[in-house]
Amino acid sequence: MITPISKNYKGLITITGPTKSGKSQLAEFLIKDQKCVTYIATSKPRPNDPNWQQRIDLHRKRRPDNWKLIEHPKDICNVINSIKGNESILIDSLGGLVEYYIREDDVQWEIFQNKFLNCITEDNLCFVIVSEEVGWGIVPATPIGHLFRERLSTLISMISRHSKKRLLAVNGIAIDLDKIGEPIP
Repeated sequence: MITPISKNYKGLITITGPTKSGKSQLAEFLIKDQKCVTYIATSKPRPNDPNWQQRIDLHRKRRPDNWKLIEHPKDICNVINSIKGNESILIDSLGGLVEYYIREDDVQWEIFQNKFLNCITEDNLCFVIVSEEVGWGIVPATPIGHLFRERLSTLISMISRHSKKRLLAVNGIAIDLDKIGEPIP
């Protein structure tokens, strides 16, 4: 049975899953009992996409009013470093973060990826990170689509190795990967 994390929890939790799997709801449920929550929404608004706006509105309606909201920060690591040790952070989701940095060359991406990994793997904060599973579906037909899939898949794999808890959301069901899985050597 999935229960909210303890109020003094410190460490990294990752939640992955396909589109509309319930991963954001699961993340919100896990962190709901924390005293101070900062919700970092990474995706940029899409003014010409009413369906996307509906999804954003749904997420906003579910969040408690007392949670701090930071939308698509320019430097997520500076934002994280400014958050005090008694707060919990929910990042939703890595796809928006990869999209923000997609035009960076491989060297700049590698620098960002390592900096981001370093700022989320300190055990003095509670992190719940949501990420899309993008390697299970359609193979991208464009080079930028392929680059997005590769960068996101690599980033979540790296983060997952440092996570204390890993969950998969599929069709509204939470699967505890630590209970049923084994790390690949």
